[in-house]
Amino acid sequence: MSSLGGPNIVTNGLVSTLDAANARSYTSGSLKWNNPVNQSLSGSISVSSATTTMSLNTNPTALYISQSASNSNNLFTCGLLFTENASIELWYKTDTTGSGFVSQFQSPGIIQVGSYASNASLTLWDWSSSTPGQHNIRTFVNNGTVWSHTVSSTVNYSDSNWVEKYHQIVMNFSGSAGKWNSYNLYIDTVLAATINFTIPFPSGSIAGGNTIYAPAANGGSARNSYGMLRQYNKTLTQAEIQQNYNATKSRFNL
Repeated sequence: MSSLGGPNIVTNGLVSTLDAANARSYTSGSLKWNNPVNQSLSGSISVSSATTTMSLNTNPTALYISQSASNSNNLFTCGLLFTENASIELWYKTDTTGSGFVSQFQSPGIIQVGSYASNASLTLWDWSSSTPGQHNIRTFVNNGTVWSHTVSSTVNYSDSNWVEKYHQIVMNFSGSAGKWNSYNLYIDTVLAATINFTIPFPSGSIAGGNTIYAPAANGGSARNSYGMLRQYNKTLTQAEIQQNYNATKSRFNL
């Protein structure tokens, strides 16, 4: 596999690839997830808590991070290259069934831009609310006031079509004048949610710096696999998202 994550993916605008199956990007046992495209956007993996372990799974190759109890740490972090138009693509799987979480704090986080509970951050949650066996995927945006959220529409999945299957998650950001104004979420090539920000995201005010996080479940447990994360300095079209999905899906047994 090439350093760009595959021979047929969209390469125009690609600025970062973290790939668990690429020896230039990850070595088994390491707590460093290298970005061969841009080293400044490399990632680090956190297993400092006694409740968190990490291993390299095979078939398909992915980082498997297991959190056995409540933990407010992040599972991994990497740099974000802020551009007015941007896309983040994550190949992700969870083994955590929907057990009836009562709030987003107990539910497994999927991916996050900026520090949560701040004045400018965005978090994609697997929040099953009070319904066992259900996964309500929704985005929380802090856009100007701490603990003041804009919440996206919810995409519902059952355990049978969400758990133990890899999913392509694409977060699209659009903006102008150095700010983000809107956000689209695609799951497995389908548009799942759209948010227009009340207060545009300025590059210098994303809480915690320009950082992407894989957040832990603050009040529960999580067993997540991360196969690949790509960043683009452009907004991927639906056709380009489909192209990446088609080029990558066989690796994840889809």
